[in-house]
Amino acid sequence: MSKIGIFFGTDTGSTRLVAKKIYGLLGEELADKPKNINRTSPAELLRYDALILGTPSYGVGDLPGLTADCQEANWAEFVPHLDDTDLSGKRVALFGLGHQERYASRFASSLIK
Repeated sequence: MSKIGIFFGTDTGSTRLVAKKIYGLLGEELADKPKNINRTSPAELLRYDALILGTPSYGVGDLPGLTADCQEANWAEFVPHLDDTDLSGKRVALFGLGHQERYASRFASSLIK
């Protein structure tokens, strides 16, 4: 059985911390250490049959990235590289962070992009 790949985008480090907690719960026998999406490639995602993808929320329905005032490249810069990537047959779980009370109208809105 192939390990689970955990990938995250982050700006303040919160999504990274949650990705590390998920990894800690799954353990090294089931999952590989989480990787920042700005330090990987679509080929890396293809190594896994199952993926856990995490994102912070920025803007209104925007993918986090430089255009959403993130300090580093994030999902907005990575997603265009997936255009020619076939993820058929992959199991994918998503998790998103956000402030549901302060930004209730757009909480975790980057998950729906």
